[in-house]
Amino acid sequence: MLATKVDRLLQIVASRGAQVPNLPSNLLPINNVVAFSGGVDSSLAAALVFQVFPNTSAACIGRSAALSSVQLQQARHVASHIGVPLWECHTDEDKLEGYVANQGKSCYYCKTTLYSTLNQVAEFAWKEMQQHREEMKPVLYNGTNADDQLDPTRVGLVAATEFDVVSPLSELTKQEVRDVAKYLGLPNWNAAASPCLRSRLQFGVEATQVSGS
Repeated sequence: MLATKVDRLLQIVASRGAQVPNLPSNLLPINNVVAFSGGVDSSLAAALVFQVFPNTSAACIGRSAALSSVQLQQARHVASHIGVPLWECHTDEDKLEGYVANQGKSCYYCKTTLYSTLNQVAEFAWKEMQQHREEMKPVLYNGTNADDQLDPTRVGLVAATEFDVVSPLSELTKQEVRDVAKYLGLPNWNAAASPCLRSRLQFGVEATQVSGS
């Protein structure tokens, strides 16, 4: 049963992903990029994308004050286990008034900044590698699951829709995500949820003193 689920997930990724262009291996673009946190959801998404597109995929984690050092180390460990390249991109959501205000839309501003950064980094890498300005639109992925979509506080899902982010786990519950992650041997399959530091603030407390150190 789990094998069937994995096959279904791989089919989703293959059908929605950016296909491999007919280029020499040293010129292949990284055009399948997973928004990565090191949590079980994004880890499973990264593992699936990497299995389908091993030469044209990467995981990308946004580094800001809201990311703890423990979370960063965990993300590095899991990415290394999967084998997927990990990009560590600095994001500046803390410069946005809507994020700092912490009035219920901070996650939206955070994800908007993250997805925009992922697009920019992938496109820049492609242009630098090709030494010209031919456009390349990467496909972005996240680890959103079926339970997340029922949570009205997850306003970051709006940003995902705006950026056409692919959510290959959208048909799986959180428990099913863990089951598949365990089946695939991911080391964090049973890890407890670890929300970002900003989300631990009470509603209305400005996100000005968040530190990931």
